[in-house]
Amino acid sequence: MNIYEGSPSWSRYRDILTSRFDIHFEREPIETWRSIRGHEIHIDEWWPEGSENGTLILVHGAGGNGRVLSPFGAFAAKLGWRVIAPDLPGYGLTKTAKSFRWDYEEWPAVVAELADACAGPVVLMGLSLGGMTAVFAAESSHNVSGVVATTLLDMGDPGIFIRAARWPWLGLATLAGFRLMPWIVDRLAMPLWLIAPMSKMTGDAAMRNYFSTDILLGQLRVPSRFFRTIHARKAATIHLHCPLLLLHPGADVWTPTALSKPAFGRVDGDKRLRELTNGSHLPLEQPAFKELQDEVGAFLATVSKTAVEFSSDDVAAE
Repeated sequence: MNIYEGSPSWSRYRDILTSRFDIHFEREPIETWRSIRGHEIHIDEWWPEGSENGTLILVHGAGGNGRVLSPFGAFAAKLGWRVIAPDLPGYGLTKTAKSFRWDYEEWPAVVAELADACAGPVVLMGLSLGGMTAVFAAESSHNVSGVVATTLLDMGDPGIFIRAARWPWLGLATLAGFRLMPWIVDRLAMPLWLIAPMSKMTGDAAMRNYFSTDILLGQLRVPSRFFRTIHARKAATIHLHCPLLLLHPGADVWTPTALSKPAFGRVDGDKRLRELTNGSHLPLEQPAFKELQDEVGAFLATVSKTAVEFSSDDVAAE
């Protein structure tokens, strides 16, 4: 099977992270595969050097893959958390099941199954569309202790769907196609750079070029059926049995904070919103990245402490 290590895609991304964002990696993730729902899911995995506090599952969006989230996995591992970053079906290096028809529902289902298989506390951290995917997964999983998201986009809302497209007219035309001739639209596959404004992923020119031209990112051809099934998944009242932390980038010109507030407002449960200073859609700029690290670190510490106290109460009760 293909791997990221030594590939042009990873080498180029790592070099941009180092030269443009001063992000360095002391060690790279271990690459594994796991059979889930008929898919051979590629997983990047970081193990903490000391004791393990729990598992953080990184959830990528519709313009990325698990390896793109490496900066977030590397720092969480230093905090004592095992980190896993899957390539969700259709993306990255994952080999999809023969029956896969580009149904978005597979994404939260795969994440939920990953969470259910973990021992100890589990936190889901989703970026871009991965934020809502993480929320949907947490709703159906019995083993999620917290959710962190950078955006919460209800793509079932036509206005938000149109805003997320590369051009408003493309979003409008796509919705009309979904409604009038889905059997035809489903078959159309286009590269991501043509569907989504990959140039708005970041404010850095080198990173923008990377996301637009990489074979696993902007050049990936995705059937329209995937986006139709995303639009079909409405985010009504969201019932979470765990806390939610929304860390929205403050300079996200693709999906501003206002687009996340409707879904955030419909979350029924413990929740908090913090808008990061600066920070594009992929918030690697400073001080946004440092603020995100501090917020996530505090959130993980609280989840870990709560899990220990809960375990102690169970022992005392016995």
